[in-house]
Amino acid sequence: MTVYALHSESSTLLIEALPNDAPVVRYWGARLHQSPDPVLWQPALPQAGLDEVRPLSIAPTLADGTFLEPALRSHQHGQGWAEQWQLTATQATDAELAFVLISRSGLVRLDWQVTLDTATDVLSIHTTLTNQSDAELALEQWLTTWPLPREHNDVLSFTGRWVNEFQPRRQALPIGALELTNLKGRTSHDHFPGLLTGSPGFTAEQGDVCAFHLGWSGNHRLRVERNQQGHTQFQAGAHLLPGEIQLKPGAHFTAPVLYATRSSSGFNGIAANFQQFVRSNLLNWPGKGSRPVHINTWEAIYFDHTQKALDDLAEAAAAVGAERYVLDDGWFRGRRDDTSGLGDWTVDESIYPDKLHPLAATLKRTGLEFGLWVEPEMVNPDSDLYREHPEWVLAIAEQHQPLARQQRVLDLTRVAVQTYLFDHLNALLDEYPITYLKWDMNRDLVQAADARGQAATFRQTEALYALLAKLRKAHPGVEIESCASGGARMDYGILQHTHRFWLSDCNDAHERQRMQQWAALFFPAEVLGSHIGPSHSHTTGRQHTTEVRAGTALFGHMGIEWDVRHLNDADRQALTNAIDLHKEWRPVIHNGIRRSLQPVDPNQIAFQITAAPHHMISVFQQNMPELSVPGSMRLLELQPDKRYRLSIILLPAKTGHLMKTRPAWMTRDEVRISGESLMRVGLPLPVMDPDSLLVLAVSED
Repeated sequence: MTVYALHSESSTLLIEALPNDAPVVRYWGARLHQSPDPVLWQPALPQAGLDEVRPLSIAPTLADGTFLEPALRSHQHGQGWAEQWQLTATQATDAELAFVLISRSGLVRLDWQVTLDTATDVLSIHTTLTNQSDAELALEQWLTTWPLPREHNDVLSFTGRWVNEFQPRRQALPIGALELTNLKGRTSHDHFPGLLTGSPGFTAEQGDVCAFHLGWSGNHRLRVERNQQGHTQFQAGAHLLPGEIQLKPGAHFTAPVLYATRSSSGFNGIAANFQQFVRSNLLNWPGKGSRPVHINTWEAIYFDHTQKALDDLAEAAAAVGAERYVLDDGWFRGRRDDTSGLGDWTVDESIYPDKLHPLAATLKRTGLEFGLWVEPEMVNPDSDLYREHPEWVLAIAEQHQPLARQQRVLDLTRVAVQTYLFDHLNALLDEYPITYLKWDMNRDLVQAADARGQAATFRQTEALYALLAKLRKAHPGVEIESCASGGARMDYGILQHTHRFWLSDCNDAHERQRMQQWAALFFPAEVLGSHIGPSHSHTTGRQHTTEVRAGTALFGHMGIEWDVRHLNDADRQALTNAIDLHKEWRPVIHNGIRRSLQPVDPNQIAFQITAAPHHMISVFQQNMPELSVPGSMRLLELQPDKRYRLSIILLPAKTGHLMKTRPAWMTRDEVRISGESLMRVGLPLPVMDPDSLLVLAVSED
């Protein structure tokens, strides 16, 4: 038996290699400076059970005697369904461990690899299964598995729906299983493929927390399970439909990558690790410049496209400081509403007699980059493409399949479909100076079968990745946004092929504050599209001031979803000021780490962004304050012996309703306070009205 170690400055992972079994994780946590005595890994053996201790391994099966859900479910004509592993090869470096396991039946080879990113303490777990036999092997399940600390009784996961993404759900882990299953063919609003486990009552700053994220954009399963012996495991993987993966001799299945990290200081440590990991390891920007402020045409003009309307919108957007113009739905042949035209990716010359060249000229003159909306995976039955190739969709022959938004789904696993889509998108990018694609996907998959009638959701996701990779290789200067009815396709898998998420179709600042707070656990600000919509939200009916809407969009990848042609002077100036403010603070927001602050009122959302020596503080009052006098907010990540200058960036427009005087520090022209005082004593907050926002800058003096 050999114990392998991966170390960073702050963490250690120990895995023991067993010669006649799968390896076992013996330790994952704070940095160890000496190896533990193996006697500490030998627990008591209870009565009325097996006569030997069966540890949790990295690849549990139905044969190991832990009586937990196996990672592997496979068989060959009913044989080899309860495999046992034998370790045949090991490779170890300072940051990576790799094991090769062969099942005793000889049917399956497992290549398992874990990499520790020493700068961020994030683990990446890669697994590949190979059929080593001379007959076809049915693979029904592979769930990448990781042991959890016994004391982790709390589970924080995220559900949602259209215009209401990233709803947190906190549950106690039962003796049994908590399972989240997505069958919608895309990442889904319903079950974000990531969750946290932790010690009871863990908070932003306190408690031991583990976090996991599955980098996959299709069907998936997340499971947390505990048995009567106290064994606890996390599992995640692609959810495979019946018969979906049949491995021919020598064929292999590569599972989605599982990412994991751990923090001993609450979930702020998780956010810091994942945000920096994404920046360093997953993102591949076409350029190194700042993320441009968008103007998107959708909520400004919808399908009412005229050359004058588009040109006027560009002029108005450039005047307030926008840097990129995204022409949304309605530009292609036959697309006068959302019932027709999808699949016919050529410019509608009845609306654009000179195609998109006049708009491109307008954008060049006004200094705006050119972005374009597409939805390549979909087709309307009312389209030339569908009339010519009705067989190109995912469907089970002779069965009724419901439409969604009058759409069906193209079968990307067909070579002809891949070729058609690439050729049309490539032609658009060749003809016009487009630097950005808003890639939308507006329906869930139902009865997603290929031409043979076999389930194809897993291969459909792989084919999507392949199409994106081919397009990016042909046009490396083009950025791509992942949009799926808002935030239904947000994960590390799609992020390796794209550059931005459209977090939600809801631009209501009240809802966006909550969504952005929880999304920041997994993603940095620069990939989270956040737009300033009109004062009246079309998804909720709420109204907010320009300052509140802009102050919310300030902390993401800012854009405008508003008809800026018809602004009054006050709104135009407020919007211009907000965009100027974003550009001023963009280096901090898009390079800093966002951490939650413990709010002084339960009806607040508060956070701090740190890119030393600069810090930004945001406090959003969602509802009426619980108490008449708020407490003092303690800041984070400051130097105790340094003094900091406080300045107000955004102030609630109404501050006299609920208080007679403001806190004393707000009445001074200059405020300089020690880091120790701000972190230990805290900053007294004003009494804030519902749906009001306070933003501060904190900089070293």
